[in-house]
Amino acid sequence: MSLVSIYIQNIRVYENAKFIPDPNFNLIIGKNAGGKTTLLEAIHLLSTGRSYRTNKIEQLQRHNSQKLGVLGHIQIKDENEALLGFFHCHDVGRRATINGLVQTQVSQLAQYLPLQVISPDTHYEFLHNAKSRRGALDWCLFHVEQDFRRLWARYQRVLQQRNAGLKAKTQTKSRYVWDAELVEIGEIIHAKRQSLIVHLLPYYQQLCRELLGPNHEVDIKLESGWNNDLSLAGCLVSDRIRDVTRGFTHSGPQGADLQITLNSVASRMSASHGQYKLLVIALRLAQILYLLDSNGRQSCLLIDDLAAELDPIHRARLTNILANIPVQVFVTATELPSIDYQIWSSYKTFHVERGKIIER
Repeated sequence: MSLVSIYIQNIRVYENAKFIPDPNFNLIIGKNAGGKTTLLEAIHLLSTGRSYRTNKIEQLQRHNSQKLGVLGHIQIKDENEALLGFFHCHDVGRRATINGLVQTQVSQLAQYLPLQVISPDTHYEFLHNAKSRRGALDWCLFHVEQDFRRLWARYQRVLQQRNAGLKAKTQTKSRYVWDAELVEIGEIIHAKRQSLIVHLLPYYQQLCRELLGPNHEVDIKLESGWNNDLSLAGCLVSDRIRDVTRGFTHSGPQGADLQITLNSVASRMSASHGQYKLLVIALRLAQILYLLDSNGRQSCLLIDDLAAELDPIHRARLTNILANIPVQVFVTATELPSIDYQIWSSYKTFHVERGKIIER
């Protein structure tokens, strides 16, 4: 699947703009603050209903405009297409549509347009945010396991009920009635994450060898989110005083973490800045490959500011990998980077400036 076209309205510098990308490789060039990153944000909105740069959607809206929106055609398989839409205005809030039908959840857009992002902040967020690390696994599970989104939503509802009981001083007898269900769903989620790592690891190790070199060994380990000397049920019991004191549940898959080791040492402690960046990029690519092999679904990859991400040697290695993967790539740069376009079967370059997108 790939993005065929996207129409952008009132998003930062873009008042009204139409973008028709290539199904393989797209290079977006322009000066700083010209609209390169905003174009990637618009594609991200179409897939997820949010920006990868800010949680406040109001910051995306063009000054003095009443609403913002993106509308995109997606090529799925053969001749099948889908029309995705995301809109936001002050009175109505966020709204997602698929083929003109309003969706109950914005997250349903992602099923039609799987998307990964590599930006200057990607590896920093991955390094310092456990939610980002475990989210790397959940992205795959969301797209591969049909019931995972429902399972995770159910777990979150039960967790909220338990936390509400922990905060309420009058619910001393009923605050633990959710424990059995929390344990049941939590252990299923943990098992699915562990199984995913087993399947994802060969892709990841091969990509790391291609990006980092053959002399580096990598591994992925999942920390469950509770004391492994006890069961989850046992941890919930032993944590009761702490949970009541602080008003939330400490143990469970919501506290899981992902640890990447480089040459048998935790990469967060031993890897150089450049190595860690490559480890994160390789994980993004491994997810794309696994999704493609597991159910044939193609992804989009957004790379914001390629020159800032990689030196020429590793940039060449990455482009060689991407040219051999069925993935639609969008790359931004302030000037023409040293990329061999001929290795792609097709490509387009665009110049953006002051809200205008011009194909070169």
